[in-house]
Amino acid sequence: MKTARLRTVVLLYALLMLLCGVGYAKYDHYQLDGDAVAFMDIADAIHAHRWSLVINGYWNPAYAAALAAGQIVAHPSRWSELQTYYWVNYFVFACCIGALLLFVRELCRVRAKFVPDADTYSAFSLPALSLASLGLLFFSFQRELSLSAVRSDSLLLLLFLLAATCLLRLQQGGLFVYFPLLGAALGAAYLTKSFAFLPSGFLLAALFVWGLRAREDRKRILAGTMVAGVVFAAIAGPYIAAISLQRGRLTTGESARLNYSFFVDQTGRWHEWHTGNLGHAKADFKHHEELIVNTPPVYSYAQHPLGTYPLWFDPAYWTDTLIPQVYLKGHLLRVARTTMLLLRFIGGHMEPFILIASALLMGCVYLRRRVFWLPLIPLVLWGLLMLGIYFPIDLQDRYLTGPFLFVMIPLLAMLRLPEGSSLREAASGMAVLFAGLAFGLAVMQIGELRRYENLYHQPGGAYNPQIYPAAQSLAALGVSPGDAVACFGDQACYVDHYWARLAGTQVLAEIEVPDGSDPGVFWEKVQDKQEVLDALRARHIRVIVSKFASAAHVGEGWQQLGKSDFYAYML
Repeated sequence: MKTARLRTVVLLYALLMLLCGVGYAKYDHYQLDGDAVAFMDIADAIHAHRWSLVINGYWNPAYAAALAAGQIVAHPSRWSELQTYYWVNYFVFACCIGALLLFVRELCRVRAKFVPDADTYSAFSLPALSLASLGLLFFSFQRELSLSAVRSDSLLLLLFLLAATCLLRLQQGGLFVYFPLLGAALGAAYLTKSFAFLPSGFLLAALFVWGLRAREDRKRILAGTMVAGVVFAAIAGPYIAAISLQRGRLTTGESARLNYSFFVDQTGRWHEWHTGNLGHAKADFKHHEELIVNTPPVYSYAQHPLGTYPLWFDPAYWTDTLIPQVYLKGHLLRVARTTMLLLRFIGGHMEPFILIASALLMGCVYLRRRVFWLPLIPLVLWGLLMLGIYFPIDLQDRYLTGPFLFVMIPLLAMLRLPEGSSLREAASGMAVLFAGLAFGLAVMQIGELRRYENLYHQPGGAYNPQIYPAAQSLAALGVSPGDAVACFGDQACYVDHYWARLAGTQVLAEIEVPDGSDPGVFWEKVQDKQEVLDALRARHIRVIVSKFASAAHVGEGWQQLGKSDFYAYML
């Protein structure tokens, strides 16, 4: 296939991706969790200029700011806001397409400038590599970066792609302005997710070392790196200062501390103070929940009433002074777990490995002289560094998208063909086929999503037949926005408390089911139900909401909320 025609295919494919993105934004299934609700609550605070609520040791504000921008543009009600947030994710998806194309273009320019073409030439031309890379990105958004998941990972990927593009431009001796642009992209990445602080710091440090070792433009590189660092500090620094002041100690974010405790030290995830389940961590809790009934455990969050569900809106507050300890056995167990998760991720993303293997069987090679690879290696190492930061603690598929792209795309770019080979058109055809598979999967998925909604008469993907009827029925029972409510059991409390946000209420108390069983069965076994009810009434709780696994265990006083599995006990 001729290069000019392949460029046209790349443009058409990007447009098809945008069109499919519209389908995903309209029809993709509801996938909310507590993380999403926390981001929505912070977005409300940004929109209302309540800046004290934006400072949060666990959730960084950039993605919430994007949601707030969606609120400003669309002016949605609570009942329609979720569709707005899907469109915000669609906008990020569209920007990722553009950022990826810029990234691949600069990668190919570095390849052309530094990798010799004496005996070999690149197997994938710029259009072919762009097409294969777009296919990779499309697969990622079909899987772990779903447009219906209200999370910050896609925005973080966008900013890392922009930072990588600036780095590649600088490798070619690009304009000095790319140094501050690099610092700005990395600073914005940190404001999106505190995880970005370490990869950003390592990248700036590596750039400085490169300047020290450079034979040409040493002063320019060193000065530029310092400018990039200053811009990064100017963007990230005020937020670091704010959360450090809030926490009473220097910190770039509390997620690393908490995740280490949860996943390595095996600290219980909820109500650590009361259960004493600290694993190998230590704590002298300053801000714990108020225990208002001992059996069953009933907690009040009235002392820190922020967000829809205060326990997950600001987990750093409730777990303040939880200090992780080095626990070798916990590390070994965790590494065994993350190894399995990584292998599962690779097993579910075999397409680029098959593409590379097919290219090698076809006659492509990797240059034997490693020095020729060096200009393309920094991004691979950066991706592996991101993986290395996550790997000892916790791996989720959405964490791996950035590392995966930064490793696989340069590996595709490194593939070479012997001089005189006529197989470049075959390689281009493989890229077209690869991208076509991603598009075909998207069309199939969107068709299935549309069919599902028609079958069950749902108004759209931004709807859940359990959550929305529950919230609507609460309003019908007389529960008003601003009322304090209690949740009961894991499903209504931790798994998805969006029902409370939709109803405009705040979860200021919780009845815990310690063994995680069906709350309906658990309620039958509660000896002194009146004590529980009186304690909640004394704290002005209007209603208890729970999700029962079976209608066979619905006690006296519980009312079904619509046709959902949620039930309410009016107080």
